[in-house]
Amino acid sequence: MAKSHDTQFYDDMLKGNAYKDMVRAILEQSGYSVYPFGYESTFSSVKSKLTKDTKCSRTVRRMRSSPDLLVHDEQKKDLMLVEVKMRTKVPPEIKPRLIENIKEFWNDSILVLVVPEGNVFYAQRICEIEIREKYYRLEDFEEFQSIFTKVQSDKLLHYKEKALQDLKKSKVLGSED
Repeated sequence: MAKSHDTQFYDDMLKGNAYKDMVRAILEQSGYSVYPFGYESTFSSVKSKLTKDTKCSRTVRRMRSSPDLLVHDEQKKDLMLVEVKMRTKVPPEIKPRLIENIKEFWNDSILVLVVPEGNVFYAQRICEIEIREKYYRLEDFEEFQSIFTKVQSDKLLHYKEKALQDLKKSKVLGSED
């Protein structure tokens, strides 16, 4: 039985939330304050009100591309917007349109990539990513703790193992965020 567009939206949201929650836990345990932000948490009820005429408007595109988390670093007195994406394929496939949308509306945000290899958690400031056809984890992204400097490698280990288990299950089931 084929899934409806609505059902698929909620399935994808639940799957993505697992990795968003992992990133949130890592950051909170490292001393950052983390708050929900974005389309799935803040604007999900608006989705049902969108019509064919409004779905492609600039405002709707901005809402859909909004980062997932608002992260506060008390020491640096800094606020960061963070978008979390998981990919089960190696090398991870990131569509140029995703980067273009985030750059257009949220150029000062950080993209966190969760992949089943290496450090598992990677991050990069969107303003430092060039738009091109393919992205490479080692060339375009830094280790998570290079961007979020309060995160210690030993604290990340638990979440790396958990993410790898979950990513392997997702790959077996054929799902991708």
